[in-house]
Amino acid sequence: MSIFNNMQPFVKNFWENHRYIQTVFWLVFPLLVSIPLFQKYPIDVALWITFSTATYLYWLVFGHYYFGLPFLIGPTKKRGVYFFRLLLVITIGVAIHSASSIILYDELGEKEYSILARPWSFVIWTSIECLLIILISSMMQFSFDYFKLQAQQQKMANQQLEAELKYLKLQINPHFLFNTLNNLLLLTNKRSPQASVVVEKLAYMMRYLLEKDRKKQVPLHTEIDFINAYIDLERIRVKNTDISFDLEGDLNGHSLPPALLITLVENAFKHGIKKSAATNFVHLELKASAEEITFEVTNPLHSNSLNRSEETGIGLQNLRKRLQLLFPDRHRLQVGPMEKETFGAHLTIQV
Repeated sequence: MSIFNNMQPFVKNFWENHRYIQTVFWLVFPLLVSIPLFQKYPIDVALWITFSTATYLYWLVFGHYYFGLPFLIGPTKKRGVYFFRLLLVITIGVAIHSASSIILYDELGEKEYSILARPWSFVIWTSIECLLIILISSMMQFSFDYFKLQAQQQKMANQQLEAELKYLKLQINPHFLFNTLNNLLLLTNKRSPQASVVVEKLAYMMRYLLEKDRKKQVPLHTEIDFINAYIDLERIRVKNTDISFDLEGDLNGHSLPPALLITLVENAFKHGIKKSAATNFVHLELKASAEEITFEVTNPLHSNSLNRSEETGIGLQNLRKRLQLLFPDRHRLQVGPMEKETFGAHLTIQV
């Protein structure tokens, strides 16, 4: 197993370097073409034909690649220089092929395949053959370069996506932390037994937020535990508020990016609670099915809730960006006033 693991970098480097592929291809090609020759001619003659053909092909392919092509597609484009060098590569290719045909004539006496039989016809057809070989090898190179460029662009896009996701995950509004610390201070001064509960919940939440960057997905029930810890802290802060969190469906069979839902919960407590109001409530409902996860948060519609429908808050903007990056065309987020003087946020994610 370790042998295969050690070979993986070599194989990956081989396929990413088109020169290696071209080298192998133009070596295997004359070998395959020369197979019938080993039955027709002596081994030394067949080997000579194979060697001369490989030399002829290698010169055309790599002579053009290193000697001419940089002046056509390189940073310093000089078409005149390129065509001059292309002509020189073809001329040398014709010379190699002509010399090979003369040597074969001396060995075999088959003049009909030699330049000696029809000099001008041999030169013309060999030149056309050289152009075709250069064209085929160039198309192969351009194809490899295209796929390599596509792979590099995809890699850069993935790196940019990962960097943006990390940045967005760091933008969770920390106002609950300051509120909790203030409440903790008051509880400590009063020597309230709730102080230890607050510390425990706060430690759990901070540990979750610090570790979330290491994980791309967490079980859904873990995200629910995080939300419940946040709700427990808010219960201490806000009084006379009806808070509920209803769960429905198969919660154990799903996972979500960490801290994805907390923004909607934070906004409900931040904008939906008004001390002067006769009634305050924050109702959360999460449903999970085989096809989708839905999460809904509702609270009373106050004047400070209306601004949230305009989506000017950084939290909602970042949440929408995260959803678009993580679940493109597989989510729907609606935030705004609902019926019966209620403000709500409804998120649906297809799984």
